[in-house]
Amino acid sequence: MTNLRQALQATATGKLIRNEPDSGFQNFCPTANFIGFNGHFPDYPVLPAMLQVLLGIIVSEELSGTRLTLQKLDKAKFMAQIQPEQTITVSCRLTRPSTNESQTTIKARITIANEEQKAASMTLFLHQV
Repeated sequence: MTNLRQALQATATGKLIRNEPDSGFQNFCPTANFIGFNGHFPDYPVLPAMLQVLLGIIVSEELSGTRLTLQKLDKAKFMAQIQPEQTITVSCRLTRPSTNESQTTIKARITIANEEQKAASMTLFLHQV
């Protein structure tokens, strides 16, 4: 997963832009030769849903300044396909745990959009490593 993570990070077209301390976005543009398109699907490459989740984790880590692991994926909706050479924006809003949740848990609301429409939305429950 480390090589795939690094390859995905390399598709970033710029740095994270913060809207607020716990909110921001980052743009990515996977090229046709991006490893994540291999085999998904031959002659019609589409960015796999799991890599979209990984993009959400990457942006959450950048925003929080800490390494995170996925505990739970909630309310995931994948509404449009992401294909090679499409610039996508991954937006993230972090919320800190309530008093009855673990203090090492972060909730991240993720939206992924291409230039035309929202492609995905999800809520990630992440654990601080």
